[in-house]
Amino acid sequence: MDRECWNTGTVTASRLDSVEDHKMNAGRLKNVLIIDDAKFVQQFAGNFFRKLKFNILVAANGYDGLKIALASKPDLILLDLLMPRLDGLKTLQVMKSNELTKNIPVIVVTAHSDRINILSAGKLGAAAVVTKPLSEEVLLEKVRKIFGDKFIREMIPNDHSGAANPFGVNEEEYSEALRPMVEEFLKYFSELVDELSMAVRDRDVESIKRITHDIKGTSGSFGYDDATALAVKLCEAVSPDSSSTVAFADWNKSEDLLLQLRNKVKS
Repeated sequence: MDRECWNTGTVTASRLDSVEDHKMNAGRLKNVLIIDDAKFVQQFAGNFFRKLKFNILVAANGYDGLKIALASKPDLILLDLLMPRLDGLKTLQVMKSNELTKNIPVIVVTAHSDRINILSAGKLGAAAVVTKPLSEEVLLEKVRKIFGDKFIREMIPNDHSGAANPFGVNEEEYSEALRPMVEEFLKYFSELVDELSMAVRDRDVESIKRITHDIKGTSGSFGYDDATALAVKLCEAVSPDSSSTVAFADWNKSEDLLLQLRNKVKS
C-alpha cells in the first residue's frame, strides 16, 4: 500500500463552471464531481469531462467531496485515494453506506503500485479504477462502461475510441488546444521541483511524499513519464518500506534524483 502522508490544511471546494453556464445547462447535462487535491488532475479531468458535456464540480479533499456529493447528487464521481483530511477509501465507504449517494458510480484514481487499495476500492463498490497518470482514452472507456455506447455516441458523434486523440479533432487543433495546458504544467512542475528542493534540503520526508505524489499524478498525463518514474524513486529513497533492502533514507540518492528532475524542467 502506498505510504504517502499528507498535511491536514483545509481546502475549500469549488466549481469550475460559471454560474451562468450551470444555469444554462441545468436539466440536460450530467454532473461529475472530481475529488482530488492535485490542481492539475482537477484541470486535466475537468477538460476531459467538458468535452463530454458534463457540468463540473470539484473538491480538494474527501470531507468537502462528501458535502458536495450529498448536496448535489452528481451523476458520476472521480475520486483520488490519497488526499488530506479524509482519504479516498474512507470517502468511498461513507458514500456507499449513505442512501443519497450509494448508487452514484465512482471511478477511483490511484497509483500503479496501490494493489491493496485497488482491491479495496472494488470491494467497497467502485464502478471502475484508473491508475495514474490519467489519459483521456482510458477515462473515456471507463465512462463508456458506466453510461453505455449510446451516451458516448451522443456526446462524440465521431467516436475515436482507443486513439491517443479520442475526441477526433485534427492533429493541429489538438496540439493547439494542448499547448497552453503543457506550458502551464511546466510552470507548475518547476514550482514543485523548487518546493521539493527545499524539502530535501530540510530532510522533510512528509513534504517530499506530498510533492512527489503531485508530480506522479500529473507528469505522465502531459508526456513526462520519466518524471513520474523519478518521483517514485525519490519518494522510495527517503521513505523505504518494509520490503526495501534499504533501512534508512538515502539522502545522497535523493539529491541525485532531484537534480535529474530539475533537468526535466529545463528540457
